Formats: sequence, structure tokens, C-alpha cells
Amino acid sequence: MKTSDSAALSASLKVIEDGLGNDSALSLSTAAVKVESLQINTPVFSGSSDVLVWDSTAKSVGFRTLPAFDAVTATVTGTSNPVLTVADTAGSSSTVTFNSGTNIQVSNSSGTITFDNSTQTVNNITTGVTLTAADSGKTHFIDANTLSGGTIVLPTAAAGLHFKFVIVDASSTAFKIATNNAAGSGTVQRFIGKVVVNSTTDDQVAVQKVINTGNTFDNDTLSIDGDAATSGGNEGDVIHLHCATISAVATWVVDARLTTTNANPSSIAVIGAS
Repeated sequence: MKTSDSAALSASLKVIEDGLGNDSALSLSTAAVKVESLQINTPVFSGSSDVLVWDSTAKSVGFRTLPAFDAVTATVTGTSNPVLTVADTAGSSSTVTFNSGTNIQVSNSSGTITFDNSTQTVNNITTGVTLTAADSGKTHFIDANTLSGGTIVLPTAAAGLHFKFVIVDASSTAFKIATNNAAGSGTVQRFIGKVVVNSTTDDQVAVQKVINTGNTFDNDTLSIDGDAATSGGNEGDVIHLHCATISAVATWVVDARLTTTNANPSSIAVIGAS
């Protein structure tokens, strides 16, 4: 056996050859040993939980036993708003609660969590009320008869909020849907959009269309009256409100489909000042 240059070992690795000049897989220097392919026929540790590790300080190869991990279990409890618990055998656990929300129902059956939006979250309005942002996305059923001229106040306008109102009992007494600072001061909140009113006693229809009115309180209230010529609001009538920022003004965009018992709807004034 000899070095590749037949000279003494130096600081640089040299390939070790046989007497005929054939390279081996071994290289030596005065400071290091290099093996191109190392084969261990009978390792001292052969368990599946042992791994070889390199000790960079001692410049040696050793072994380490892989840590044993505790088994974990997952359980789901509760029929509605289910709780998922993940626990290990050492007694540690974490929980996650899946709560139902607006138009989303979460349930558990035999450990299977189901998310469902087949039904809408509803709210019954029978008296004057101030809604909140948490009421956005719900369907609000208005009993105008028991509301009896009351006012439904919207939350502070914020882009993305949306409300659906359905009249389920009519009244000849007008009620209002208003911004939360109607006729007030501060940041303007307004209504724009369209209102279509059909007569239930004659083949007549009238439309109100309100466009960008600037930064004023001119249109901060909806006036709903089931027998008025200038308004409407009977069973089955629907009002959609979607909030957006338009021309830097917080704006409720109206899409209202109303009916009136008046035979001649005209000069519709559902959208207006308080």
C-alpha cells in the first residue's frame, strides 16, 4: 500500500493505492481519514430506534436512541358547537371549540364534525331596536304591526356589512330604518340605491332612485308605510342593505322591493332625511 504520489503523508489527503497503482476508497493525511464508501457488516447497535450521529467536537461517530413519543388520541364531544380534544398518554391535552356563527351551523355526530350553511340565522324584530355589526348577514323578520311606528337603527356603517329585512306583518303606521347618527353630526352615513313600489290594488308601479348625494345627511333614513302613495311595506316585501365606502362616504346601498295598498304609488320617498 502506498500514497498516490509515493511520498510521505502531508496535510493534504492522498488516495491510498495498492502495489499495482489501483486506487482504494481510502484517503489519508496527517490530520484526517476519508472513506469514499464505508460498510459496517456487524453494527454494534442495530435497533430501529438507534441512529448514528456525528460529534463535531470529538470528531467521532456515535449513536443516539430516538426519543419515544407518547401516543395521542382525538375525541369530539358535544352535539352543537363541538369540542375537539387532543391528548397524550402523559396527560397533556389541547382543545379546539368549533362555534356556530351567522348562517353557519357546526355539529357533531359520532365524532364527525359537520359545517353547514343550509339555513340562515334569523332575528325577529317587534319593537324599536339598535342592531350591531354582529347582526350583519342575518335575515331580520319585521312585524310592522307590533313595531307600531318604531325605528330600527343600523350599526355604524362599515364596508362589508349587509342586512336583509323581510316584512312579515304589515301596518298602516310608518316605521323607519335609520343610520345610527341620523339627523346628527359627525361622520356622514347615508343611503343610496333604488326602491321599487307596486300597488296591490291597481296595476301601478313607481320607482325611487337615489344616487351619490355627497357628504350630507340628506338621505339617512328609510320610511316604510304599507298604505302610503310615496312608500310601501307589506307582507313579503324585502329590503337588502349592503354597506360600502363610496366617494369616501360610508354608504348603505339599498335594493328594496315593496308593495302598497295605495292604488297610485308615485313620487316615492322611502329614502330621505329623518
